[in-house]
Amino acid sequence: MLVIFAMSALFSGVLLWAIKFIENPTARTLLRVFVGLCLAAIVAYLVLASGFPTSLLV
Repeated sequence: MLVIFAMSALFSGVLLWAIKFIENPTARTLLRVFVGLCLAAIVAYLVLASGFPTSLLV
């Protein structure tokens, strides 16, 4: 699980830096959505790893 957390953080940081070099607006939007999903995975991991009951998330 820590590997997923570290890879998501690293990958989203690199992609946030790389977005400014992409000219195509559609590709930029899709990349921003993907970065958002990576960041959501980090938040979900932190919430679940802290012991928050999953039944309250639904």
